[in-house]
Amino acid sequence: MRFSYNGLQGGRKVSGFVEAEDAQAARAALRERGVLPIDVSPAPAGRGGAGLRPRNGLERALSRWMVSQQSVEQAFMQLSVLLRGDVAVVEAFETAAGLAKGYLAQALWETAQAVRGGSSLAKAMRAAMPWVGALHLGLVAVGEANGALPRMFDYCVGLMAARRKLRNEIIRAMTYPAIVVLMGMGVGYYVSTVAIPQIASVMGNPDALPPITRSLLDTSDWVKTEGYWLILGPVLFVVALALLRRVPGMGLVLDRVGLAVPLFGKVGRYAGNALFNQTLAILLESGISVVESLALIRGTLANAFYRRQVAAVRADVLAGKPLSEGIAASALNRLSPLSKALVRVGESSGNLAEGLRYVGDFYAQALARRLDLLGKLVEPALVIVVGGMVAYVYVAFFMGMAAMNAAAG
Repeated sequence: MRFSYNGLQGGRKVSGFVEAEDAQAARAALRERGVLPIDVSPAPAGRGGAGLRPRNGLERALSRWMVSQQSVEQAFMQLSVLLRGDVAVVEAFETAAGLAKGYLAQALWETAQAVRGGSSLAKAMRAAMPWVGALHLGLVAVGEANGALPRMFDYCVGLMAARRKLRNEIIRAMTYPAIVVLMGMGVGYYVSTVAIPQIASVMGNPDALPPITRSLLDTSDWVKTEGYWLILGPVLFVVALALLRRVPGMGLVLDRVGLAVPLFGKVGRYAGNALFNQTLAILLESGISVVESLALIRGTLANAFYRRQVAAVRADVLAGKPLSEGIAASALNRLSPLSKALVRVGESSGNLAEGLRYVGDFYAQALARRLDLLGKLVEPALVIVVGGMVAYVYVAFFMGMAAMNAAAG
C-alpha cells in the first residue's frame, strides 16, 4: 500500500510517500529514515475525537478555569504512551481527545486538526491550549525540533506531578486547622446570637451585672448586628492583598515580606526552592539551555521576589558568568544556600541536573517537615483559643448568676 505522510526530520517539516503493508509498518519505515511521523494517511480512521467540535470564544476563555491540571497531566501521560507506541502525532491527539472530557477533549481535537492542516505541534497547542503553560509548551517545541516528543511529554508529566505533590502537601496541612476554625466560628456565632440572648433575658438590669458579664452581652449584641464582618473582613483583606500584588512594585514588596514572616515564611521559601531546583533539573535534562530554562522557570514562579532573582541570575548567565556565580550574586544564595554549592560541583563534574535534583528533593522534604511542624503547632493554638472562648462564656455567665442571686438575697 502507498501512504502519504507529513513529519519532522532534523527539525524541518517534510512530506512525501512511503510504501508499506499497513500504517504501522509505514510509521516504522519512516522512523528508520529518521523521520518523526506527524500524519500518515490513509490510515485506519480511529474513533478518537468523534463528535467533537471547535470551541467558541467563550468556551476558549473558560477553558483556563474549567480544565484541571490533573486531567491535563493524565492526557499528557496518554500522549507519551501513544507516541512511544509509534502512533502518529495527529492520531495520538485524536485518541487522547476521545479519552478526555469537556473543554480538554475539544482542545486536544483542535490541536490535532491544526497539525493535520500543516501547523507545527507547538504552535497548534499554543493556540488551542495556552493555559497548559509556557514551560510545557517550550518542552513540546524542543521535542518537536529534536524528534523526542515522547520524552518531552514525560518531562511535562514529571513537572506536573512535582507541582501537584507540593500543592497537595500544603492543602493537607491546612485542611484540619481550617475545619477547626470554621467549626469554632459556627459555635461562637450560635452561642452569641441564640444562647446568650436567652440567658440575658433572665438576668434583669444589665447595669447591675459584673463587667465581664456586661462585656459578654455587648459582644453578643455586636455579633448579631455587625458579625458579618468576621467573615467579610478576612475576605476583603485577602482580596485587597491580591489586588495590591498586581500593582507594580507592591507585589514584590509583599512577596518579600511574606518570605520573612516567622514560621510561615519558611513554607514559601522551601516551596519556592523545591520548585526552582526540580524544574531547572528537568529542563536541563531535556536539552534546553540554561538561559532558556531560567526564562521558562521565571514565568511559572508565583512569588514576585523569586521571579526577580531568577531574572537577575539569567542576566548574569547571559553576560557570560557561570550559573553558580549568578546564584551567588542574587538573593537565591540566601534563600537556597545549597543551590550554589551543588551547582558549582555540577558545573565541574558535568552533572548539573543531578545536583539540582538533589537540592530540590532536599527542600521538598524540608517543606514536608515544616508543614508537619505547623500542623502540630496550630492544633494546640486553636484548642487554646476555642477553650478560652468557652471559659470566657462560662465565667461571665456564672458571675452574672452569682450577682443576680446576691441582689435577690
